[in-house]
Order: sequence, then structure tokens, then C-alpha cells
Amino acid sequence: MAIPAPSSGGNFGAAPGARIGGARYLLKRLVGRGEFSELWLARDVKNEKDVALKFLPKALLQDENLLEHIRQDVRRNGLLKHSHIVSVYELVADDNAAAIAMEFVDGWSLATMKVDKLGQCHSPEEIGPWVREVCDALAYAHNEFGMVHGDLKPSNLLTSTREGIKVTDFGFAALIRMESSKRGIIKSGYSGIGFLSPQLVMGEPPSKLDDIYSLGATIFDLLTGTPPFYKGEIIAQICSLKPPRMAQRLAELSFQSDPLPAVWEETVAACLAKNPSDRPQRMEDVLQMLEGKPLPKISHDDDEHEDTPPVLAEAINVPPRLESIPVSPSKAKWIALAFASVLAILIIAGLVVATSKIFRIANVVSGDDTASQAASTVSLDPNFNTGIGADRTIRCMALQQDGKILVAGMFTNFNGAVAEKIVRLNPDGSVDPAFTPHVPGNIYTMALQADGQILIGGQGLWARHPARKFIRLEPDGSRDAQFHGQAAYNSDVRAITVQPDGGILVGGSFTKVATVEHHGLIRLDSNDQIDGSYNTSSAGSAVVLSIASQPDGKIIAAGIFNNFGYVSETHLVRLDADGSVDAKFNDAAYADENIRQVLSQKDGKILACGYSSGTNGMPSSFITRLNPDGSPDPSFHFSGKTGDAFWSMAVQADGKIIVGGYNEINKRVHPILARLNPDGSPDKNFQMGDVAGNCIWSIMVQPDGKIIAGGDINSVDGTPCGNIVRLQN
Repeated sequence: MAIPAPSSGGNFGAAPGARIGGARYLLKRLVGRGEFSELWLARDVKNEKDVALKFLPKALLQDENLLEHIRQDVRRNGLLKHSHIVSVYELVADDNAAAIAMEFVDGWSLATMKVDKLGQCHSPEEIGPWVREVCDALAYAHNEFGMVHGDLKPSNLLTSTREGIKVTDFGFAALIRMESSKRGIIKSGYSGIGFLSPQLVMGEPPSKLDDIYSLGATIFDLLTGTPPFYKGEIIAQICSLKPPRMAQRLAELSFQSDPLPAVWEETVAACLAKNPSDRPQRMEDVLQMLEGKPLPKISHDDDEHEDTPPVLAEAINVPPRLESIPVSPSKAKWIALAFASVLAILIIAGLVVATSKIFRIANVVSGDDTASQAASTVSLDPNFNTGIGADRTIRCMALQQDGKILVAGMFTNFNGAVAEKIVRLNPDGSVDPAFTPHVPGNIYTMALQADGQILIGGQGLWARHPARKFIRLEPDGSRDAQFHGQAAYNSDVRAITVQPDGGILVGGSFTKVATVEHHGLIRLDSNDQIDGSYNTSSAGSAVVLSIASQPDGKIIAAGIFNNFGYVSETHLVRLDADGSVDAKFNDAAYADENIRQVLSQKDGKILACGYSSGTNGMPSSFITRLNPDGSPDPSFHFSGKTGDAFWSMAVQADGKIIVGGYNEINKRVHPILARLNPDGSPDKNFQMGDVAGNCIWSIMVQPDGKIIAGGDINSVDGTPCGNIVRLQN
């Protein structure tokens, strides 16, 4: 891991042999120094491993509010679990020093690597895999967490011999840069200014589209040796001049090379568009352009530069991969030869990886690995046949009264046919051809109304208006054009609940709806209008991930927040019928718990599942049951297991609880599905075979007791299942 040489110094309070964090971290050597930080290799004495410590300037230590802001950003960064993102552990602060502890990457930044290159630039063949990995990482952070990097550039892209590219400094680097600049720590101008979008240099909050601009500037730099604007009045040029073509820059620098493929030129030019609405709207779109595939034409009538979305805490998801990136003709034959020579190795490696992705679903919550050797007692339903199923992730499901099943997520194909993010299945698993929706964006949540209309939430759900994150479909799948609740949300919708009176609760990471401030939760009345009497104003940025209605009409909301309605609440809150915080609810402190779903039982008790922060960046499974007043239910006993994280749950008619999520072992994730007895103990009779994939995102129990699970599920006992299974017990 390397940081470029400093353009200005700073007092960071670090020295070899010193200790920080209550003597937990022993400093070994200085790795690099930047404009507003120092990076040290240190020994984590407690966990007996090397880590990187990014020291903050001493001038920032006097601002307690700023340190708390950085601490929260670091905590949220720690939730990112992706092979191409540097793991972040904690902010450690002593009297004279503060540093961010993170994964140590034994490699170099792309900014450092190009120094030894001819002309200080790479070829498309070299950077193709890097671009794919960076896009994977950013798509994951954008789609699953609503997290924006805000300072993407070659020096924040690190190379690892084992895991390829590692993206570092999500979110907090931009904050530290801005605060350092305010305090005069950066005295000669920020050297990374050439990678910032016009909106960022003008002081607007970061958005996903700024990361897309910075990605374009980074690719430009890697292929030409300079960012689009690198000398003179850079800020003025960024804001007013059209970036040059990369071929033009190479000619300007008198560098001779093979002509750049047209798709690289066009993709980078699109990313560098001045107007955010003219850029590719998602990282997946960048990949699609590099593959030479046309993007759908959209109207930008409602487009706006999105506010910074608060950080969501979601799980691992594997975004669409870059299948192929065009290269120069003169080198194509060498790539073909190289591919042929390593094909056998790749096949063998693929078998190894595939084997490592298999995880036996059993009593994973008990920690008793011997249970996984028992014979399967749960099997796939032979009467449920979805063919090859979904080509990508399934995120949510809903069961209609006629027994048909709505399935939605990020897929574009279901059983070999085009399917835009949502399909309806007949009870036997076949696709219902009468359901013909057109939804271009990812769907994260879904709910059914009494009249059969379908509410869906996510991002980019209407092709003509990408700002639409919440729309309603008619029973045949067509969009309900008269639905008043589809106003522009400035960030994603993640939870929808329909109340008994027909009102609709909508939760997510938004802070504005139709230009009016609403932090994380709104209510629509029975006429689909925003209920102005529903008092959910928040002093901070509440991110609501799950909503449940109690029998008495009160609402349980869970997500990422430290206050709600100006009341100190952490991750879990109960609201009265008017949306105000119920002060009588005795919620325990959930500062270390990341709650992904809440359910209200018929008896008024509350189930909540997720994971705790654990140690060494590893999650530890978490599930609890509360009495109606919020106090812990003493009859419920659950023991979490390190490495497990729960994302979904459902309750059977007999009171048993089905939980799903993932297990992380050696930085690899595997799906888990388990059943708990009503008292929280593991049901040892719930056994099934080997399951390959990543995560169980959604669980549903049918009236006949059969269990449907959706997510990233490749196969069960070697049988492909297309990300959805139905089990019979």
C-alpha cells in the first residue's frame, strides 16, 4: 500500500515503536505520507496481525463533533464486505493522535505503478481487469449500501497480488480532505482535484454520478498519463471546458501507441459529461458501454444531482461482471494465445473456487459442524420448476392470494427469457405470461395492496424518469400512471408496508421526496398522498431498512440511525400512530447490532434479526425477540455465531422461525438457511444438502408450510436452481 509523496506536511503524532489505542496497536514503520494523512504499518497486538493505520492531522483532533462524524463513517465502512474493497476496522483516538485502522494491503497504488511505465500510461489490455474490479466494488457500494466514494482516483486504488484491485478510503477521505482544507492543512491546493466532477469542485454533496465522473477521469489518467485537466486553472477548466479525447491528449504528449478502441473513448467521454444526467447512471451501465452494448434512451425531465445518500447496511452482492473489453487489433492474437495457454489452469482453478463456494445448510446457528453431516431432512419441492431461474440476484418476493408468486430483484432474464427485474410465477414455478412489466432499475422491496396492485421500491424504476424509486404496478404488470406516491425520491427506497387502513409506509435512504425534506420514512394516506400529519422529522439522516406494523397500530422501524425525530434512538424505534417516537418503548441499546429485518408476531412480540459488529471485521449473527413494551423476552435464547449474518426471516404457523443470510469464512461468503424453535434454539431437524451461492435475501412461508427462499443461490446438491428454491419439510 503506498501513498504519493506529500505536497505539504502535517503533525500526525506517530513514531516507530509508539503505541496507540490503549497500547493495542504497535507502530512498525511509515508506509507513506499524503497531503492530509500518514499511513503506518502497525501490529494489532490483540489479534496478532498486521494492519494499516491512517493517521489524521492533529489539527482535527480538537473537533469532537468531527471525530464523531468520522467515527460513524468508519463504522459504516466496516460493513462493506467485498473482495475489492479495503476492510475498515475502527477509529482509534488517544490524547495526542487519532488513526483509522484498516486492512493492510501489501502492494502499490495505481498512481505509483504508472511511474515506471513508458509515458506513465497503461494499455487497455492492462487496465481492463482493473476497471472491471473497480466497477464491481463501486456498484456493490452504490447499490447495496447507497455509499458514495467521493474521492476516487488512482492513488486510492491499490493492487494486491492475491485479490487484484482494492478500493480504499470510501467516504471518509472526502470528509477529511474538506476539513483539512478548511483548516489550512492543505496549503498548495489538492493534487487530486483533476479527478473531481464539476459538481464536487463547486461544493455540492457527493453522489453516485460523481463517482462515475471520477472513474472516467481515472481511466483517462491510466491510459494517457494525466487526468483530463492537469495544468493551468484546473477548477475553471473542469467546470467550463469539454474534456479532450484521450487520443488528442496522447498526441499532445507526443506518445506513440496503438489507437485506443472506440468503446474506451466513448465510455470515458460519457463518464466525463458536465451534466450528471448525461453520464451513465450506474456502474453497470459503464460496464455495458465498455462491452459495446447500447444503453436505453431515457428522458431526463426529472433528473437532478442527487444528495449524498446515507450509508445503507446491506450484505454481499455480486454486481454484473464485465464480460469482455475490446482491445487494440495488434494485440488481439497475443491475448488469444495467452487465453489458450491458461485455459486448463482456469478450469482447474474454477473447480477449486466452485468447491470453496459450497456451504452445507444445516444448523449453522448452533456452531455444531457435526450436524452438517446428518442426512437431509429438508428437500427441494419436485413440483416447483423454475427452469434455469433468474440470471442474477433475487431480492424480494410476495405471495398473491391466488397462490402466484411475485419475484423481484436485479435479474434481466428468467428461465431463458427477458425479464426486467420482476416476474410472476405460477404455483408450479412456471412464468406467468400474462404479467408483462417494464421496470429497468433494481428492485429492493415489494408489497401487495388489498386490490392486488403491487408496490415496488428500489432505484431507477421508470425509464423516462430515473429519479423514480417508488412506483405501483397494476395486477397485469403495467405501471399505474395515476399513482401519486411515485414522486422523486433523492435516494433509494428499501422498505414498504401497507397498513390495515390502506396507508402506505415507505422507508429508505432518502432525505427528500419531491424536494421536501423527509428523512428515511414517510406515510402515504389512503389517497396515495404524502401524509403531512405523520411526524417523522429527523435531526439526522435516518436510513430505514425494515418496517413492521403491530396489532395496536404502532410501527416498528429498523435501520441505520442514531436519532429519530430528534430523539436518541439506535437502529430500532417504535412510532405512535402519528409518527412520533413512542417514549414508552423500552428499546435496548443496539449500537453494535445491525438490524436488517423486523417482524411483528400475532401476540405483539417483536422479532429482529441481523448481525453484530463482531471482531476483526467479522460479523456475528444476531436475532432477538422483544416483548410488546420493548423489553427482551426472557423465554427467547439465541446464541450468535461468528461469521454469520442474517438478512431475512419468516415465521411458520407453528411459531418456528426461518432465518437466512450468509456466512463469511476466509473472506468468502456462502448462503445460510436455518430454522429456530420458538424459544430461539436451533431446530436440529432442519437439515438439507450442499448449497452453492452467496446469500439468502428473502424468505417466504406458504400457507401449506412450504418455504420459498430467494437470493444468490446457484445450486442445491449440484442441481442448478436459478437463485430461487421451494422446500418441503
